Amino acid sequence: MQYSGGRKTAASGAVVPVVWYLLNLLVIPLVGFAVLLWLFAGSADTNALRRAHTRAAMFMSVIGAVLISSGVGVAWLALGNTGHFWSFALVWAIVLHTGFVLWGMIALAQAMSDKRPFFPATWL
Repeated sequence: MQYSGGRKTAASGAVVPVVWYLLNLLVIPLVGFAVLLWLFAGSADTNALRRAHTRAAMFMSVIGAVLISSGVGVAWLALGNTGHFWSFALVWAIVLHTGFVLWGMIALAQAMSDKRPFFPATWL
C-alpha cells in the first residue's frame, strides 16, 4: 500500500557513501575509510548518482588526509618542535577538518534530495 508521503521512485542509495564519509571523519576513522574504499571499489555496477557520491566521498577523504598531513609536515620542517608549530598544527587541522565535515553535510543533503555532489564533474 502506497502512503500519501511515500516515494514515487526507488531510492538511489546515494546516502550510504556520504554517511560512511561522515563516519570516517567523526566517529570511526579507519573503519569508515575501509568501508568507503570497499564501496569505491565496487561502485562500477551501481547507478550514476550513487557512483558520483561514492567517488566524491572517496576523493574528499584522500584529499583531506593529504592536505592535513602535508600542512602539518611542512610546518614541522619550517618551525620544528616549538610552540608556534603546535599552535599552527592545531588550528590547521581543526579548520580543515571542519571544512571537510561541512562539505560532507552539504553532500548528505544533496544525496538525500537525489542531486549530484558539489564536486568537479571530470573526477566523477
